[in-house]
Amino acid sequence: MTSPPEFDAVLAAVRGTFVDGAGVPAATEVRPLGPAEVRAALGDHVALAVTDPAVLAELVPGKEITRAIAVAADGGERGALVYTTTEAGPLPVDVAAAIDAATAGLAATVRRLRGEAVVLDALHSTGRELTAQLDIDRIVQDATDAATEATGAGFGAFFYNLVDEFGESYTLYTISGVPREAFARFPMPRNTEVFAPTFDGTGTVRSPDITRDPRFGKNAPHHGMPAGHLPVCSYLAVSVISPTSGEVLGGFFFGHPEPDRFTARHEYLAEGIAGYTAIALDNARLYERERTLASELSRSMLPVAPPTPGLDVLTRYLPAATGSKVGGDWFDVIRLPSGATAFVIGDVVGHGVTAATVMGQVRTAIRSYALLELPPSEVLRNVSELAVGLFGESFVTCFYAVHRPSDGSLAYANAGHLPAILVRPGEPPEQIGEALAQPLGIGSVFPQRTAGFPVGADLVLYTDGLVESRTRDLTLGIEWLLAGIPGLLTAADLETAWDKLVDELTRGRHDDDIAVIHVRHRGEDAP
Repeated sequence: MTSPPEFDAVLAAVRGTFVDGAGVPAATEVRPLGPAEVRAALGDHVALAVTDPAVLAELVPGKEITRAIAVAADGGERGALVYTTTEAGPLPVDVAAAIDAATAGLAATVRRLRGEAVVLDALHSTGRELTAQLDIDRIVQDATDAATEATGAGFGAFFYNLVDEFGESYTLYTISGVPREAFARFPMPRNTEVFAPTFDGTGTVRSPDITRDPRFGKNAPHHGMPAGHLPVCSYLAVSVISPTSGEVLGGFFFGHPEPDRFTARHEYLAEGIAGYTAIALDNARLYERERTLASELSRSMLPVAPPTPGLDVLTRYLPAATGSKVGGDWFDVIRLPSGATAFVIGDVVGHGVTAATVMGQVRTAIRSYALLELPPSEVLRNVSELAVGLFGESFVTCFYAVHRPSDGSLAYANAGHLPAILVRPGEPPEQIGEALAQPLGIGSVFPQRTAGFPVGADLVLYTDGLVESRTRDLTLGIEWLLAGIPGLLTAADLETAWDKLVDELTRGRHDDDIAVIHVRHRGEDAP
C-alpha cells in the first residue's frame, strides 16, 4: 500500500527504534496496516501491545507471534505492526523495553497528525457552511463566531463594508465572545497605523503584545485603548479580500487580555476562515444584486389596477421571501374599449432577470391582443404562437378572464395555470378553468368557457407561490385556500383579511413569488 510522507516517517521511526544492543534490527517485520486492520487491532487506541492470539492470527496468518505492537497514525486511517515470530526468538530485553518507551513518542506523533487532520477538517467544514449561505447577516456572524472559537480569542470582531442602493459605502460589524454592548460606546476603528494593514489588505498582523508595538498608541484622540475598552494584549488581525475583484471586503480582529496567545496555527485558521468568508460574501453580494434587479424589474412592469365601474379589485404581488431568486409571476387588469374588463394572471417558470424579462414580454403581448377585443381563447392562442419564436423554451402559464357587465358574464380560458375560484352569492367556492389546456408556447388550442358573474360574486386568481412550498403539497395548499375564502367574504377590511390569509397559508415564509387578483362584483354605483 502507498503511504503518505508523514506516515513513512512514522514507519522509519519504528524501524529505527527496535534494534538490539549492537544496533541490529531486532524486529522480524514492520508492516503497514490498512484502515480496516487498524480498527481491528486498535479500535480507538493510539498504540497498543497486541497479545490476543486471535487478533495476531488474523493480522499475521500462519505465524506464531512472540511480541507485537500496533501503532495508528495518519488520523487513524493507517498503522504499523511491529512483531517477532517464534522462529526469530523473543525480542531482547532492551528492545522489549524500547517498545514501551517508543510508544509514547509514536503516540505524540500520532496525536500531532491527528490534531492537524482535525484542524483541517474543522476548517473545511466551516468553509462549506459559510459558502452555502446567501444571507449576508448570517454569513458575517457565523464567520466571526467560527474564527473567534478557532483562534481561542478573548473576543473577536468582523468589520465589513456594504454598498447601499445609492452606491454609498458604509461599515458594519459583528462581535463574538462578548456582548455587543461592550463596544456600543466606541466609534468605528479608523485607518490608523495599527489597523491600516488589515483595512488596506497588505498583510496579517499578529502581535504577542500589541501595546508594545511601535505603531500602537500614537493616534488621537485616545493614544491607546479608549477608556472602558476591553483589555487587549495578544492581537491578531486578518483581511478579508474578494478573490474575484481583489477588493478588501473587511477585516477580522481578535484580542486576548494575556500575552502571546496567538500562534502560527491560529493565524493559519483565521486566514483560512477569512478566505471562505470572502467567497461567501462575493456570492451573497452577487445574489443580492441579481435579486434586487429582478425584483425591481418585476415591480416596474406590474400595473396599478385601474378603477373599474361596479367592481372592487384587490391585487397583491409579493416577491419570494426565501429561495435563491425572484420569479416571473405577474397580473394585469385591462379596461377594454367595449367597457369590459380583462383579468390576467400568469407565471413564467424560472427565476431571475431572464424570467422577469420574459414575463414583461408575455404581459405586453397579452395586453396587445386583449385590446383588440379578441375572445380569451384567441388571445391565448396568438400569444402561444408568438411565444414559440420569441421566448425560446420558457414555460409560461396564464389564466385569462373577461367580465362583460352588459350580460353579467365571465368568459375565460386557461393555459396550464391553476384554476380560478368563483364564489356566487349563497354558493360555496367553486374552482373554474381547471386543466383546460397546456402552457403558452406548448399548447395550440385553448378551450373557452363562460360562467355567470352576478352582483355579489367574487373571483380569485392566484399563482402557485400562495399554495405550494417545499414543505406543503399543492393540493393541500389549495384546500387551505378554499377553506379560507369564506372568511375573506365576511371581512370588514378585505385588504387586511388577505394579508392575514397569505401569512397563514405561507407561515410567513414563501419561497416563490405570490400574485393575487380578487374581484368583487358590487354592482353599479347609484347615480
